[in-house]
Amino acid sequence: MRKPHAMLPAARQRMPVSSWRTSPANREPTAAVYESAVTLVRLLARAGATDREIEQGTGISLAATRHPDARVPVSQIERLWRLAAERLNNPAIALELHNHYPENKLHFVAHLGMRCADMRSAIEHWRKYAFLVSEVDDVDYVVEGGTARFIYACRDPRYSASWFSEHVLSLAVWFAASFTGQTLKINGARFMHADPGCRHVHERTFGTSVEFAASENSISFDAGYLDLPFRTADSYLHHYLVAKADELKASLEQEARVENKVVAAISILLTRGDEVTLDRVADLLKQSPRRLRQVLESEGRRFRDLFDEVRREAAARYLMQGLSISQVAVLLGFSEPSALQHAFRRWYDTSPGDFRQQLLALPSGLTRPLRSRC
Repeated sequence: MRKPHAMLPAARQRMPVSSWRTSPANREPTAAVYESAVTLVRLLARAGATDREIEQGTGISLAATRHPDARVPVSQIERLWRLAAERLNNPAIALELHNHYPENKLHFVAHLGMRCADMRSAIEHWRKYAFLVSEVDDVDYVVEGGTARFIYACRDPRYSASWFSEHVLSLAVWFAASFTGQTLKINGARFMHADPGCRHVHERTFGTSVEFAASENSISFDAGYLDLPFRTADSYLHHYLVAKADELKASLEQEARVENKVVAAISILLTRGDEVTLDRVADLLKQSPRRLRQVLESEGRRFRDLFDEVRREAAARYLMQGLSISQVAVLLGFSEPSALQHAFRRWYDTSPGDFRQQLLALPSGLTRPLRSRC
């Protein structure tokens, strides 16, 4: 059972609905541009989009994406996904993007995974090194009886992750078939966001029924698949790729802002249903609470304000994804839906229902659901 959280002190000023996502790009977690982002750019160019249109629509410098180690703020990746979906008239693009990858053009972590001995090992390596792909990515698996679930979670609940979850889960199915040489039967697929209007594409991708507005992003399958050997396994390459991955991960984690690490820890605690406190976050990050508070303050942040910001922005995202007020309250650790409603009044001077309608009416395409002929 989730523990109730004390409400945080009221903010000095309520946030206008139109500015609910305003974190400066240089404070954001980052994601690699290789291979998904560069493939999206290539598809946009083929559809007639100019470099200027892409850069203005996303904030991404295309010159920077030409370096294989390039990373950009996650919000820019979100805008790139949306721009591609709109210009290509394909809201299911995240499910199909891997079909457009040039042969053998995969991210370093995928090459590492294919050299593992079996699927279980590959997922465990993916979980360990997902940070190299994106600071907000988290993958895992659970086994319950004879069924296994592969789960994608966004480590930063300030992002909707609808594009990310669809892309990662479809990649997992594709990787499994490519690396084992067998077609896996998926028993069910679940997504936290609302149905984007192309359910038949989702069902074709996973070969099963799909649930939207669910409590997690996951695919389920026979647990025996975890022990399927990889035909691409190579212990020699695996040894050297792991060494390089460890080196890259250590470097990226050292450069990452403590603010983003704290947000990831808050997300973990919320997912577990644990109480979110500075002491609990410090314990996860293996720091003393005093030291963590000092480092956060050096970045111009306070823990209480950051926790409030995370829940404020995550609540808006979850409501736009189609989750109910009760679901959002549980996900964000509120003791009951009325506590969330009270927080909305404090944050935006409106109710969650009215808030959702105001966001849908905004001129920006960032929050509007895509219309499709699918």
